Amino acid sequence: MAEVRRHGSRARSAIFTPLSDVGRAGQVERRLTEAIRSGVLVEGERLPSEPEVAAMLGVAVVTVREALIGLRSQGLVTTTRGRGGGTFVAAGAAADEDALAERLGSMSRAELHDRATQYVLVLAGCAELAAERADGADAAALRGLLAGPDADVGVWRHADAELWLSVAALTQSARVTREVVRLEADFGTIVRIPLGDRSARTAARTAHEALIGAIEQGDAEAARRCARTHLQDTLDRVARTQASVHDRRRRTRSA
Repeated sequence: MAEVRRHGSRARSAIFTPLSDVGRAGQVERRLTEAIRSGVLVEGERLPSEPEVAAMLGVAVVTVREALIGLRSQGLVTTTRGRGGGTFVAAGAAADEDALAERLGSMSRAELHDRATQYVLVLAGCAELAAERADGADAAALRGLLAGPDADVGVWRHADAELWLSVAALTQSARVTREVVRLEADFGTIVRIPLGDRSARTAARTAHEALIGAIEQGDAEAARRCARTHLQDTLDRVARTQASVHDRRRRTRSA
């Protein structure tokens, strides 16, 4: 299997920080599920070996093995034996377009608004702290995550997730970074529905460049403003998409 390019080492390191004592197999499974759903661990990527994961998380190998059984039952990873074998993030672990539309349509407007409010506040706060704590090399690394104008939608969505996870990592708080990973796993795929539209991708590229510029300049207020404005615009697009989904469902039921 081809080697997969990896980004966001700080975001990834937050996944593999030691766990607390309670329900460790469940915690391992949940943390890796969040990492896969949020895009920290990408399709086709080979996970560290069971002993390596156990050492990083501070758990027994048997605990990791139990967690991987759960991940395989969800269809999130596959395991192969022999030379070149290992455990890999499964193809299709991320939701497809129909599944995203179904999930968005199942939300009420109130639920979408509530989730969107939390998402914007947390990520705008991360942008503000990142501007206070990042350096020029960090800003350059963020620029390296941006998707090219001709990249396909899947690449754009992954790059967008990596960018925000890396911004979170620049807060220098593993707890904050893990919270953003959780938010991305829970809601990030919904936030990125608009990236299927070229105009949304163009707007995102412009907003990302402005955000990175503010972080590079150490301008915390501008970074927070850029993040908040862009995310709110994106979530307004999501809300309009949700309204369209609800409207189609109403027409179908009345037909």
